[in-house]
Amino acid sequence: MKMKKYFLAFFVVGILVSVGIFGQNAIDWIGSYSSNEFSDPKTKDNNDKLYYYWQLESLKKGISPRYIRLLDAEKYPETGKFLNKGILFTYEGIRTEEVEICGNFTAYRCIPMKKNKYGVFYTILQPEFKDKNRNLATKYLYKYKADGLFEPDPENQKRIEEDGTILSEYILEKKDIENQATVLIAENELNDEPDFRIVEFRIYQPDATIVSLVGNFNHWNPELDYMKKNRDGIFIFRKKLKPGEYLYSYVVDGEKTLDLYNPETRIRYDTKEISSYLNVEEREKPYERP
Repeated sequence: MKMKKYFLAFFVVGILVSVGIFGQNAIDWIGSYSSNEFSDPKTKDNNDKLYYYWQLESLKKGISPRYIRLLDAEKYPETGKFLNKGILFTYEGIRTEEVEICGNFTAYRCIPMKKNKYGVFYTILQPEFKDKNRNLATKYLYKYKADGLFEPDPENQKRIEEDGTILSEYILEKKDIENQATVLIAENELNDEPDFRIVEFRIYQPDATIVSLVGNFNHWNPELDYMKKNRDGIFIFRKKLKPGEYLYSYVVDGEKTLDLYNPETRIRYDTKEISSYLNVEEREKPYERP
């Protein structure tokens, strides 16, 4: 099973290479976009963008922490998922040998960071840290340990003092938690049918004008299932589907995108594209008409 995952991961890397991800345009883009847009505080809605692993390997300077979604074939054998999400922390240290991050999210146990070829250390932490009330925490306090010396994050000016120690502070925005709109499968409803389930697709795109749903259930036709936008910037579409496995994507103002809040992805072999994956299960109990 593990060998199969490694093969699939290499297959995906091959796809990225074949479509020119590592071509000259990408190399030119690395020096500008990954170094500037990643670090530009004026860039809008960084939290809703999709990044690639090679972008992290190509960062040329440290940036302030932020929540990202990452398409990472390298992690697939370990996690079984291509799409991962978490908080990105970086530290710039071309002459530094070893950097660790220590914070309240690990009870201040230090964990190592990875160094890219440009001397930028980075790590991505899953947003699963809970506070003393067992609620999902939003305040991350941390410091770096660079070659044995502790220091706050040079790229993050938000700092607090705790027990005589200066710590950097990162606040996980509510948007990252509350707007994780994705797929919902409804139970019995007035317009339901015994052989179908009602599936509600949701995507948060506050700045988009037109969003449509495409998948193997509508022949990937972007003109069939247009989604409706609510006042919170979430596009919604409800569709009747029989139990089974489905691949889908969204078309946002003409550009196809994955469901960034659904970590389950599969390869669409006819086009060699990565698509979001949905398994519509049979009802646990017999259908009862309302």
